[in-house]
Amino acid sequence: MNIEERADDIRKKFIRTAALIEATHAASSLSCVDIITALYFGGVLRYDPTDPLTESRDRFILSKGHAAVALYNALCEAGFFTREALHTYCKPGSIFGGHPSPVIPGVECVTGALGHGLPFAAGTALSLRLKKSDSLVYVLTGDGECQEGSVWEAAASISRYNLTNLIWSIDYNRLQSDDEIRNVVNIEPLQEKLGSFGFNVTRINGHAVNETAAALKIDRHNLPAKPLALIANTVKGKGISVLENKTDSHSRMLTKDEYESAFKQFGILEEGTA
Repeated sequence: MNIEERADDIRKKFIRTAALIEATHAASSLSCVDIITALYFGGVLRYDPTDPLTESRDRFILSKGHAAVALYNALCEAGFFTREALHTYCKPGSIFGGHPSPVIPGVECVTGALGHGLPFAAGTALSLRLKKSDSLVYVLTGDGECQEGSVWEAAASISRYNLTNLIWSIDYNRLQSDDEIRNVVNIEPLQEKLGSFGFNVTRINGHAVNETAAALKIDRHNLPAKPLALIANTVKGKGISVLENKTDSHSRMLTKDEYESAFKQFGILEEGTA
């Protein structure tokens, strides 16, 4: 299947997984499914699902850890574990919790408390440089997460050490837990702020999977002059109308009827479909 079909398939499988426990944070996951799909299936990340800890791997860090189910489904499709294993999601004894942990094959670090992923990515990128590794570090943060001071401390460090082996994507869906970001702590003008910190900044459509994959790709043997930051314009809850662009969608659990409506919308007709 092509990358657009892959993104659609992963979105379907995400909805099926989320419905297993009527999971929260569905909207936050749906806004970044296409970005994560581009990373794993757009020829961007170097990885080996048969050897998840190989030193030659690129690192992907999902800083907005509440979008874990989107990552889990991408890792599953990439072959890191089986769908039967993933269907234990959030059940007693499962390794698949509401936030990612490195006990899960393919997950680099624990995230969930916001503001931790970018600092971890910066340290990882510096470590890889000192080891003279050509591996790259990709990190995805939320836009509301950019209200955290630790994000800007990390941004300053990335610029100070010119960590051009790090690529930072921001899921810019304009909403946080209970309101629009601009009504809580406005992070604008974000592009200008990132530029002043020494980043080369590009805005993209975070749901155009091919465009996103192309923007994420860099030549590991000819790194850019500045660290790259991508502001990915997205829609919170993308694909499920009752969640899209709603200020109350962040932690909202869908009802059984709403999940059934989403199944029909995406053509998820039976257990084996997604």
